[in-house]
Amino acid sequence: MFSVFAGASIGATGVGYAAWRVFWRPTQRVLSGTSELATLYRAEVGKLAIIGGLCAVFFSLSDELVVSGLVVGLLLSLVVSSLSAILCKTPLALITE
Repeated sequence: MFSVFAGASIGATGVGYAAWRVFWRPTQRVLSGTSELATLYRAEVGKLAIIGGLCAVFFSLSDELVVSGLVVGLLLSLVVSSLSAILCKTPLALITE
């Protein structure tokens, strides 16, 4: 069970970093499409680096870590975060007002 929670926390940390990287910025600046895409790529690469680094740390420090549990927890947290972003739609009326 520890492995599943470790995988889920690794995934949540990576997704949290990517969300912070994409959404936290001054609202006064208007960014072009190219810079928006660069921000998204930077966030995704950072997320993958954080996930890889934390997986390496957990594997090196834990003796009782089960690989299948870690992968299940990691994939579950990544799928849930992706589904929540897909299914959480803001009504167009709230955006245009």
